[in-house]
This record gives sequence, structure tokens and C-alpha cells, in this order.
Amino acid sequence: MGILHRLSMRILLWTLLLICTAAALPACAGEETGPRWWKGNLHTHTFWSDGNDFPEMVVQWYKDHGYHFLALSDHNVLSQGQRWIAVTDARRAAFDKYLARFGDGWVETRQNDKGETEVRLKPLTEYRCLFEESGRFLLIQSEEISDKAHLNGIDLIEVIPPQGGATMAELLQNNIDAVHAQQAKTGQAMLVHVNHPNFQWALTAEDMIGLQGFRFFEVYNAHGYVNNEGDAQRASTERMWDILLARRLAELGSDIVYGVATDDAHNYHKFDTRAANPGQAWIVVRAAKLTPESIMDAMNAGDFYCSTGVTLKDVAFDGTTLTVAVDPEPGVHYTTQFIGTRRGYDPASQAVTDAEGKEIRTTRRYSKDIGAVLAEVEGVLARYQFQGDEIYVRAKVISSHKNDKSHVPDECESAWVQPVVVRP
Repeated sequence: MGILHRLSMRILLWTLLLICTAAALPACAGEETGPRWWKGNLHTHTFWSDGNDFPEMVVQWYKDHGYHFLALSDHNVLSQGQRWIAVTDARRAAFDKYLARFGDGWVETRQNDKGETEVRLKPLTEYRCLFEESGRFLLIQSEEISDKAHLNGIDLIEVIPPQGGATMAELLQNNIDAVHAQQAKTGQAMLVHVNHPNFQWALTAEDMIGLQGFRFFEVYNAHGYVNNEGDAQRASTERMWDILLARRLAELGSDIVYGVATDDAHNYHKFDTRAANPGQAWIVVRAAKLTPESIMDAMNAGDFYCSTGVTLKDVAFDGTTLTVAVDPEPGVHYTTQFIGTRRGYDPASQAVTDAEGKEIRTTRRYSKDIGAVLAEVEGVLARYQFQGDEIYVRAKVISSHKNDKSHVPDECESAWVQPVVVRP
């Protein structure tokens, strides 16, 4: 019976593979459902680069935990072609779980010339339709373009090698341009976001202010070593966001920049506040369909929010009033801050220096006029009436519930609503 069972599983799984291959990607597309909220994560790693689990196991985790879409974004690679990895001691536990979950009818192994067991990493084309369901779950092929700074290319067709550049601004621009060039070449909708700007203190707000075709960056990355909060000398990513918005909109007439929250998950077996675990930060997109095109169209329109635990019922703007409605948890209190910058703000800035007076390469210090709290509302329903002099207004909902997954002491679960601009 064991042999027959394994044979049956192998036939079933390869049948599914043939169906996925024959149908190609449109077979997994979402159906028209009308606008609704879709929860997803756009930054996740697997054994294809430096994650510590198989892609199928990672996808299964997100689907089991209520996500609707997921981008596997390994470093400088797409999950395409042939890839075999050794089952080392460090990978043994992950391999055993993988084999137990999917069976030897699916898991392919071989012995290399060193006598080591190797396992084949499945490409996305082979496993996506094991998980994708129309209107329920979607996988989006992506890459973390890892240069001296990192960016995520979402829904790519071909790998984009790091483009480099003489300065950080040039490097970012070259990589952004490469994503847009592939989009123009292929006709496929794509999106690019700048990742964890404070990781190794790689980026400043000034590096990003003048970028063209730049619409998204990670305002919150849940990895334990990316320094979202900044420090005494360096700006937080949220502070960077306000500087970018004020200066790009008011001084340069450039595109608005939207904030993205991601897991940047690498670790799936040990869960603690320093590990880069799944399920710590996400985006919720309001779109009519669960397709890459519909998700990215909504994101380009700013119709999404970020969260580390707060769920919103609705976000609405009627031209004069921004309304945020929370879907509350019992016993939890909520405060909504409406944050923005008014016209006529003080544009002056100062360099940050060390104890010896030497300038530090970091975001410059700007007036508190930038990113000021314009209003604060308690409760589950908050409204902000525009006065007419705002360059932009965004909202942040802070709950009384501590974010136990965060490495930052006393950080509370929050949600970030995208900025709204009313042109004069």
C-alpha cells in the first residue's frame, strides 16, 4: 500500500503541475468581485536565497494565516530554472518538515558526488497552482534587487541584476529605471519599492528626494535589524517619509510617495522578537480583483494601508474630509493622528554632526513643521477636515495593544493610512 500511495500522490501532484503549466498564469487569476480589502506581503525570502525554508512551506504559512497575496522576493534571483541545494545539518529540520508536508511524490532528491543528499527547489511555475485560488490567494513573482541599497521589483518576468551607480541616488534611480524598462518592454504591470532605508544606515531622505518614477518605500520593515525607529542622530523611516512628501510635493512637484509595510521574513522555525519572522507587518489593498494588475493599480492610487496589527473597516476621502474607521478588538483603545505639512513650512535644514563636529552621512534635520500632528482623535472613528493649506495629510492609528512581535520595547500595534493631497 505504501508504494501504491506514493505512486498515487506522484500522479496527482504531476497532474496538478501539468494543469498549471498548460493553463499558464491566467488560470489562477482572480474573478471580478467588486472592491474589497485584500491582505498581502510583498517582501519574503526562501531557500532560493537567504531564507531558511522551502518556498512551498513559506507560501503555505501565509495562506494558512489569512493572507490573500504574497510576493516571494529572494535576493537577485527569480524562482526559475533548475536549482538543487544540499540537505545540510542546518537545513535538516526544514527538509524533514517539507517531506512530511508534501511527501516523497513531490519532494525530489538525489545524491551528489560528495555523497550528500540534495533536494530540488521547485520554481514558481511548478507550485503556484497548488496554492493559488481564484479570488482567494495569489502569488506574485518578485525579486529583491540587492545592491548597496535594496529595492523590490514586483511581478517581474526577468531577473534584474543590480545596476549600481556612483552615488546612492544614482544607484536607486538606475534600479528603478530597470524595473520600468522591463515593464515597458513586456507590457506587464510592475511595481518597485525601496526597501528598509535604515538597514546599515544605507540611505538618507536626500538620496530619495529627487528620484523619478519613485512611488513606494518601506515605512515599516519587521526585520529586527533595519532600524525603523532611527536613533539620536538618524531619522526614523516615518520621519523620512514626511520629509520626502513635503519636499517632493512642495519644492519639486514630484510624485507622491506611498508607504509599504513588510515582513522581510527569513526565519520560519524560531520565533522571537529579533528573528525575521512572517506575520509581523503587511499591507491591505482595496481592489476589485485579486490579480497583480488590480492590486498594483490600487496601490498606485494609494488605496491601501499598512499594519502591524490594527484592522481598518474603511478609509475614505470626499475631497475635503479624510475619514478613518477602525475595526476594533475588544478592550483595545485607538488613537488616530492626522499628520501632515502645511504650505509655508520652514524648508531650512542642518547637517548632523558627531561629537567632533564632523558631518555624518545621514538625513538632515528639518523643522518640526514637517510632519506635524495636525489633529488627534480618540476612538474607532476619526475625521480630519482639510483647512486648505495642507500639502498632504496622512493618518496613523495607534492601538493600546502592545506589539509583542516587535523588537522595539513598548511599541504598540499600528496602521498607516496613505497620504492625501489636495491641489490648490
